[in-house]
Amino acid sequence: MRDYHRYRYSLHEHLRYFLEALFLILLVSYLFYHSLIAILLMIPFYPVFLKIKAKRLLQQQKQELGQQFKETIAAVAAALNAGYSVENAWREAKTEMEQMYGAHALMVQELGHIQIHLSMNVALEELLNDFARRSDMEDVSSFCQVFFFAKRSGGDFIGIIRATADRIGQKIELQRQLMADLAARRLESQIMNIVPLVILLYLNLTSPGYFDVLYGNLTGICIMSVCLMIYLAAYALSEHMLQQILAI
Repeated sequence: MRDYHRYRYSLHEHLRYFLEALFLILLVSYLFYHSLIAILLMIPFYPVFLKIKAKRLLQQQKQELGQQFKETIAAVAAALNAGYSVENAWREAKTEMEQMYGAHALMVQELGHIQIHLSMNVALEELLNDFARRSDMEDVSSFCQVFFFAKRSGGDFIGIIRATADRIGQKIELQRQLMADLAARRLESQIMNIVPLVILLYLNLTSPGYFDVLYGNLTGICIMSVCLMIYLAAYALSEHMLQQILAI
């Protein structure tokens, strides 16, 4: 099953991000160096580009999984309330989640995995522990601990699960509000990151020869390289600040 500690690119994503990286390499090579050699020197940075993309995509994937997991808990609680056994409640939750999100949704695949192994007499606790380990999410691990305790203690099983689902739902809603508040900030950051490149492109297209003194000589290459490093450092700083806010 899927390991949520790292992101796995599909073939389509590999092609998409290769073309995106190639475009950026061509753009930077043209704007800062006007050199084909620069393209060859930048190609080895493609794995770094993929790693940066993977970090952002993994964050989005975990947000999606968290939302679906919250809905799954609610579906399990509803099934238990309707009289299903614990194992059958998880089987019933798969049907509801598939209707809600489709057969290819992350949580539907996880529930399918649980359903198959339950039919092979694998303990539910073992399957949920495996999912908690792979998900790398605090909410999933906390729920599993509460779930196992409630199952063993024989207390208000349904009430405990519903309370846990509500708590996770409140946390997800707060995260969603934070993401909405940060959307404008991220847009501003993206615009500020694009502006220097747009200015360089505009001057190169409208004033041919304006930057010729900086191209094709060692001094110019050093100056443009320093400018590129400053630009990349500013981009990395803006991304780091946004990630720090999200981590709060």
